Amino acid sequence: MEDLDFDQVATLLAELSQPGQLPKIGGRTKPPIAFDPLDVDFSSNEWLSRLLDVTPWLNLDSTFERDESPRTVALRLFDELLPGKSGLCFQDSEGAILLLEMGAQALEERLSRAVSNRADFLQMLDEDVSLAAATEAWSDAWNEIPATEPISINATVDKWRIYDLSGRARQQQLELNPTYQRDFVWSNADSQMLIESILRGIPLPSIILARVSSSQRFQIVDGKQRLTAILRFMGAHPEGRANAMKLKDPELFDSNFAQFAKRNNLRATEVREKYLPFRTKKYTDDKDPLKGLGGRYYCEIREKQVFIAGEMITVADLFERACDYFIPVLIYKDTPVRDIHKVFRLYNQQGIKLNAEEIRNAVFNHLVISRLVLFVGGDRPEPEIAPELVGAGIDPTSAHENIRALGFGITRFRRTKVLLWTVATLILKPGQGPDGSYRTPSTASHIDEFLRLIDGTSLAQFRSPSTLENLARDLIAALELHQSASDAWHPRFRRKGKSEMASRWEELPVVASLLACIVLVLSHQEQKLEDNVEAVRDVTSKMVGPQSTQNKTQWAHIANAAITILETVGVDFTSVDAVLVERYGESAIAALLEIRKIPIV
Repeated sequence: MEDLDFDQVATLLAELSQPGQLPKIGGRTKPPIAFDPLDVDFSSNEWLSRLLDVTPWLNLDSTFERDESPRTVALRLFDELLPGKSGLCFQDSEGAILLLEMGAQALEERLSRAVSNRADFLQMLDEDVSLAAATEAWSDAWNEIPATEPISINATVDKWRIYDLSGRARQQQLELNPTYQRDFVWSNADSQMLIESILRGIPLPSIILARVSSSQRFQIVDGKQRLTAILRFMGAHPEGRANAMKLKDPELFDSNFAQFAKRNNLRATEVREKYLPFRTKKYTDDKDPLKGLGGRYYCEIREKQVFIAGEMITVADLFERACDYFIPVLIYKDTPVRDIHKVFRLYNQQGIKLNAEEIRNAVFNHLVISRLVLFVGGDRPEPEIAPELVGAGIDPTSAHENIRALGFGITRFRRTKVLLWTVATLILKPGQGPDGSYRTPSTASHIDEFLRLIDGTSLAQFRSPSTLENLARDLIAALELHQSASDAWHPRFRRKGKSEMASRWEELPVVASLLACIVLVLSHQEQKLEDNVEAVRDVTSKMVGPQSTQNKTQWAHIANAAITILETVGVDFTSVDAVLVERYGESAIAALLEIRKIPIV
């Protein structure tokens, strides 16, 4: 074995052993006994024993017993960290488990994430966040996929004035709403804070653009919310201007927006949804230099003066002309679009907190199935998102209504996550460990693997127009069945044993029950659910969601709930498995029947 430096692994292990509240997960609640890095010996099994002390912080699916052989522990540990490569991570030297380079690297990466997530968790507790909420955030952090460096990047750093951005927007040179981006979600208060920063001359973070081939058109990769707010404030958002021209007295739009809004009886929600201008925030301090600009539209303050970069200039100079206020712009040129999308992972780890769904929609947006789920779920309902489906006569309006009835809004692609989670769970069997048992990967990694296989060759059938049309129709029909049989879902099933008046749903029971509905739709057995509403309600009343956030527990709950529902209505799983294979080429029914046996804690 090479003479490796394990100091960092020892330091990370020791950090995780220090005193502190553990997340509220199944199993141990008592923190480990603290030890020092020098206490970790890598020439014996001491390091493995120290590792077992801190496993609650590692969010592993495997559980380890002290009486298991060190070799068994190491095999299962590294099979989870590097599936299929555990034999390359250590060597067994007469019963002593000795780390190899690959194992040390995998372990260091896991421990490093654990230390970071632990620090964030403890910080939340210090800020009086509840243990349950901090635990949920800790669990979500583990679902964020680690970034990988893109292969081919050609980037330059520039600085543009505001009028450079607004001018390109007016000339249709900025694609403000690429399909992989979430919609505009900032409130007016968020937007006002940004405008206040500009009016005070405070520098803004970079806006990241991708040049489309060799043209002068740019896609906005990051900074959409900021740029949309700026353009809205100025009355320069192309979609906002187009919307205004359809209303009464459009000549008032630029000169007197307050009067324009009054003439058209515009409500606050309409102003925001139509990308129309908003007022600056009001200032109560008479000494505030922005006092005279407060509570007004851009057209009302264009000639007012502000102090920017050491000189007094007008607001119009700041927004419409050459001045010394710049916004950093990072431009990717002649770079494959998919590599640019991968950069989202890097931005996410460097402080721009995109969630797993937002990253996924960027990385896999080139796949029609990604846009299909956005369209069917209603996170991006505009027909331009999925022209292939619109052309096939598919109308997801009822699906939007049914998923809204579950209590899922369109914030941060939550609907898209639930639908993709359901489909991936039904179609893709997770990998198997050395003992033949099915692994239970995180939600994000399983969905990503599903999409990666579609992008490759293993699930290429999901690039076929006919398969995608079938999937869209099946999802719409399953959501319709789910809603029409709403009395079948007991409130205790919907929300981790909350009151019997519960209406909103949590994600786990939606995935389980929707998965069952898709199976019934595919096998043309929808009537069985309608005929057994009371029986299903009875069994779902006993399916209280798990307290543990471990991946294996969540898999077990979904598998058990879905299979039990289907057993209750009398479904034959052999025939259902065959139907799935015939329609989609793959089926995970056999895996779910095994995974349901995992104890739920």
